[in-house]
Amino acid sequence: MVSQTRYTHACVSKVPDVYSGTGLDELAWPWSSDVDTRLRYPVTDEPAAVGLWTYAAARVTHLLSGSPDVTARYAQPAGTVAGSDAVDHERRLFVVVNAIGFAVLALLATAALSAVRRRRPWDAAGFAVGPVLAVAGVVSWDLLPVAAVAGALWAWSRGRLVLAGALVGAGAAAGVWPVLLLLALALLCLRDRRLPLLLPSLVTAVAVWALLNAPAFVTGRAQWDRFWSAAWERGPDQGSVWTIVSQAAGLSRETGQQASWLLVGLWISGVVVLVLLAPARPRLSQVGLLLVAGVLVLGLAYEPQQALWLLPLAALARPRWRDLLIWQGCEVVYLLLFWWWRGDLLNPGGNGASGFYWLAIAVHVVGTLWLSGVVARDVRWPEDDVVRRGHEELGRPGVVVV
Repeated sequence: MVSQTRYTHACVSKVPDVYSGTGLDELAWPWSSDVDTRLRYPVTDEPAAVGLWTYAAARVTHLLSGSPDVTARYAQPAGTVAGSDAVDHERRLFVVVNAIGFAVLALLATAALSAVRRRRPWDAAGFAVGPVLAVAGVVSWDLLPVAAVAGALWAWSRGRLVLAGALVGAGAAAGVWPVLLLLALALLCLRDRRLPLLLPSLVTAVAVWALLNAPAFVTGRAQWDRFWSAAWERGPDQGSVWTIVSQAAGLSRETGQQASWLLVGLWISGVVVLVLLAPARPRLSQVGLLLVAGVLVLGLAYEPQQALWLLPLAALARPRWRDLLIWQGCEVVYLLLFWWWRGDLLNPGGNGASGFYWLAIAVHVVGTLWLSGVVARDVRWPEDDVVRRGHEELGRPGVVVV
């Protein structure tokens, strides 16, 4: 009944389930190679930085709960521990601890985005008051890489290339997609024949990513591999256009992977051509948005919280409320239909082919393509780009126009 209520109110989050589902209620290290721990709990399939965040949040939760005896819990069956009143209370507190952290991340991201352009600080409102942030902000830990990306955009706008790279590396340790920002920067450097400008950001990004992955890699290499193997082995999954193809005509995992990678590659090739042939140098947020959008539209899976990936880029790339609300409105519709479908609240529903489920996917795709289309139009006809007009930092050495 509780689960059905969650779907009815579209109030679904991975956060509480992770607390008792991966051993955090016993303060189990996410990448522990201990045989008994692995028999009791599965290995986390989250990126390294997310695992570190959840472990730290669990430590705070235990401290606020009076430091319960985890040794006594370990002597009981895992299911008994998870179903106890004490753990249920801690699970709720764990959600609060994470929610406070998410709120801080959102505020930091808003501050960074508002400082990118001194003459247009209000552009950050497209992020801060966006419906997507309200409905998807606490579904998972995607605000970690989102906040890192927002900080990197600010650092690039100030010519702080080392700091920008460090933030991208931190974001990539919490979700691989921020790496696409480095690709966007590489395209702009290639266009301007300033490839050395990429080097400081690239080096620090790799260094910070390695540093944040080191605890998991050193303490449990096989467990650390879990995230990468799960991502690599994933076939057509929920929320993607490949789900429709798979349910309508049948599609093997291998075929779906090949088709998805091929189309993503073609999308990226199109972005490369657009950037290199544009009449004026595009802005970093525009190129980054186009690259990320291609992965979201043509990737093998799409979950509601992934709309957050585009949010900081969209706020800067297309600061027009009409287009931002069209895109975010589509994402809100997708989120509602998706959770109602998952809760078997639509008819037809369940786990089979569903007209409402397909409609949700179509709405998400149309909204993302709309946003991509208007941004691509600004790149092709830069005179229509409201940000480019009178940009005070255009052409400053070492500064990336965001």
